[in-house]
Amino acid sequence: MGIKKQAYSRLALNICILILINVLASMLFFRLDITADKRHSLSDTSKDILKDLDDIVYVKVYLEGEFPAGFTRLQNATYQLLNEFRNYSSFLEYEFINPSESINQEERNRLYRQLYEQGLEPTNLQVQEKNGSSEQIIFPGAIIYYKGESEAINLLQSQIGKHHEVVLNNSIENLEYEFISNILKISNINNKPKIAFLEGNGELNNLERSGIEDAVGNLKGSLIEFYRVESFNIKEFEKDSLNKNPSIESQQNRLNKYDALIIAKPTIAFNDLEKLLIDQYIMQGGKTLWFVDGVNMDMDSLQGGRPYSIALPKDLNIKDMLFKYGARINSNLVMDVQADKIPVITDFQGNIPQQSLFPWFYNPLIISKEMHPISKNLDAIKSSFVSTIDTIKSSGVKKSIVLTSSPYSKVVLSPHRVSLAILEHEPQEEQYQSGPQNIGVLLEGSFKSCFENRLISYNNSILTKSKPTSILIVSDGDIIKNHVSKSGNPYPLGYNPFSKEHFHGNINFIINALHYMLGKKELIEIRANNFKIRLLNREKISNKRLQLQIINIGLPIVLVLLISLIWNLRRKRKYK
Repeated sequence: MGIKKQAYSRLALNICILILINVLASMLFFRLDITADKRHSLSDTSKDILKDLDDIVYVKVYLEGEFPAGFTRLQNATYQLLNEFRNYSSFLEYEFINPSESINQEERNRLYRQLYEQGLEPTNLQVQEKNGSSEQIIFPGAIIYYKGESEAINLLQSQIGKHHEVVLNNSIENLEYEFISNILKISNINNKPKIAFLEGNGELNNLERSGIEDAVGNLKGSLIEFYRVESFNIKEFEKDSLNKNPSIESQQNRLNKYDALIIAKPTIAFNDLEKLLIDQYIMQGGKTLWFVDGVNMDMDSLQGGRPYSIALPKDLNIKDMLFKYGARINSNLVMDVQADKIPVITDFQGNIPQQSLFPWFYNPLIISKEMHPISKNLDAIKSSFVSTIDTIKSSGVKKSIVLTSSPYSKVVLSPHRVSLAILEHEPQEEQYQSGPQNIGVLLEGSFKSCFENRLISYNNSILTKSKPTSILIVSDGDIIKNHVSKSGNPYPLGYNPFSKEHFHGNINFIINALHYMLGKKELIEIRANNFKIRLLNREKISNKRLQLQIINIGLPIVLVLLISLIWNLRRKRKYK
């Protein structure tokens, strides 16, 4: 009887210990992530944003139902992420909904229309069944609700020209950024900084900057998603109410209301008054992003059968300004073996020209190795006719290189003859060994005015030293320019309509730069925290299919049989 009591006591003690462990586990969350890229860990920024929530954030995810394997992975990854969010905020609640659940066609269509109007994009799936296949409409997205506001998230990224598996993997990588950035946005919906595109000096027009401004009407992944975006024409002055003359003071005040100013590929030289307005905007602490060409050259110069064109230095009358701030855009061109492709007519079938794609060394594909938050972990950036940038010694100004060409590049001085004839020959490696060339630089600190110690007829009182601020200088205006079709329809920024490749680095670089300069660094950290999914090499799988099957299926079976045989032989010997 004593033994039985002792056994019961031990059992009761063990049960109590298990209950205590479970209670402690529910109170103290702990997870050990031993993956190399910390793919199962949230960034510290995400944790802080979740902990700071002061009201219920309700997430409706429209990813419930039977899906193919790829969408099931997206579904599971979304569920795991939201479950992880719950560990850091009791204010986060979510549910998964099947929008096709209703058997009533009219009800389904009503819900589909409602989701579409809220901003979710439908996707058609081909579902294999016993008697063939059927089409299923799904909405791979979520809607976040917070304090009466709502925000739609399309979890499946739209990436033109990418294989569906790559698109799914990229979408999974980007989940944390999508959810956290939208939670942050909806909780600060009335506090968007105001930025402006400068106009008046031949800068990009609305169509040419549609890719970055509003993602060609999609809004997601664009400036409008995070900022209030306007245009500011520096040549259009308000009239003074007394003497009816253009009011410089009023123009300066209008300009100063913007948190950041984007100067996108100007083609007309700035006059001194325009330079003064921009200079004094910087002195007041305004942030400026300059996307400026060092030479006059574009692909249109080679159209219409022209065999070559001459790249000439571009004088925008801003060299003295940029030099004073700490940088110089040179009148040269960077040629890079790592380049984007252009179409070239190589043959004719009857009267129909046949085109082939060739790397065009004047269009570097910038894959930045820089570890600065602005350019860290970015995809390739599409560029065209890029110049080099030199940094100039300037006290009190920190200089950070954020974009460079590849190590396999060279620099040619202007005037320079640009001809398609270079495509007839393979590049000689020894000529492309100049190393990485600086293409983008960030200047931070207190800047001296370009108009310091100069007689100013427009205004007697000017600021000669700036408040702490930042200036981004990129030596290519095409980095912020999207293609426009002959019919006048803009393409997404970074999209090559000839190769059908879409380089997302362009838009991410610009948004990262604005986030960094305007104090939204937490969004950059989340994006940079994305892990990379290791894809299998499909070509190797196809070529070594039988070998891989034998190793992965046959070898384990052989090992099990061999171990069983040895075990049986040992038993026979032991009991013989």
